[in-house]
Amino acid sequence: MDTKLNAFVVRKDETGAEKLELLTVGDSVAKGEIVEYHGLFTNQDTNRVRSMNATLNIPEGVELVGDVSPAIVKASIDGNRFVHMPIRATLNGQTQELPLSYYKALRWTIEDLGIGATAVVKYRAQVK
Repeated sequence: MDTKLNAFVVRKDETGAEKLELLTVGDSVAKGEIVEYHGLFTNQDTNRVRSMNATLNIPEGVELVGDVSPAIVKASIDGNRFVHMPIRATLNGQTQELPLSYYKALRWTIEDLGIGATAVVKYRAQVK
């Protein structure tokens, strides 16, 4: 499996349409900017991959804001235990959804990845 991670800063062009600008080593982003992370998983095996997990950590210094794709995803607040989003917890006897700021990692299940095929998972986070 060939794995790549790309990060793009989300900007607006002169018409107000979103555009993604690839970030490279040494680039900086400002507080409040949105970064879109793409995980690309390419099957380089000679067999189809029936099922696999793809996990992306949410880096320190950014906070998940959503725009998760594919939408069916599990999340973790500790990087170990993954549950379907949204994560709920019981506080003071009431079940509540935890804010996205608590999320530390996302995990997708990729099914039936053909020979030479690439699966893409992505999410957006805001720079703190």
